[in-house]
Amino acid sequence: MGIVLLCAIAMAQGPPASQNLFNTVRPQVFLTIQRDPNGSGADLLEVRSIEPTYPAEQLRTQILELGKLMGSEPRGLLVGRSSVSGPDARMTTIKATCAIDGIIDRQAKGFHLTQIVRAFAGYADPNRVKGISVLFVGEKPQKTTILAFGKENDPVQLQGDYNSVVPGVEYRIKLNSQVPEEITIPEGNEQKTSPGPSIDARKRMDWTIWALIFVSAIAVGALVYSLLVRTTPAKQSQK
Repeated sequence: MGIVLLCAIAMAQGPPASQNLFNTVRPQVFLTIQRDPNGSGADLLEVRSIEPTYPAEQLRTQILELGKLMGSEPRGLLVGRSSVSGPDARMTTIKATCAIDGIIDRQAKGFHLTQIVRAFAGYADPNRVKGISVLFVGEKPQKTTILAFGKENDPVQLQGDYNSVVPGVEYRIKLNSQVPEEITIPEGNEQKTSPGPSIDARKRMDWTIWALIFVSAIAVGALVYSLLVRTTPAKQSQK
């Protein structure tokens, strides 16, 4: 199973194998995002915490903040506890689902990652978000797709790759700063594609991460119809 994820001013090369973010960064939240195939223009989101004690109200606030940063109020927002299948059938997470416009930017052929990271930054321990996993279901890397950015002394680092098992572009993001205004991820600049981590390299991740990614990817597909029928048609947001 594979996982997943530029800059003209200070283009960063992919992290060396010893600093593979897919192996070294354990995310606290997983976002699965898919453009509505029914043509509404909305991006369908499912967000899951890895810890069952993650505050539902905090996740709700973070989703609302993401909508604010995108200029698109989340529609059909639902937040609650959800079970995850795996070796421990009792495992649960806090899950949020909604629709937000414009996270996937079709014109620039990229993703608005800055807004995602800023929305989850700035919270205190024990629920501080230091790592984020984002899977853009059904998307393929373009020349403008950011695949690597940032160093240890930068506010944010990320690594991207193409996930061929649950087809899409996936990112592992590390927050070195909790000040949202310090976090900026370039977008829309052409870069050379850097090699992503190998499938073998990613097998070292624990089953909980695999389970959340797989379950989330499936769930987003199931959301496509049920979420959109109870929300107003999306209004395209040009970012």
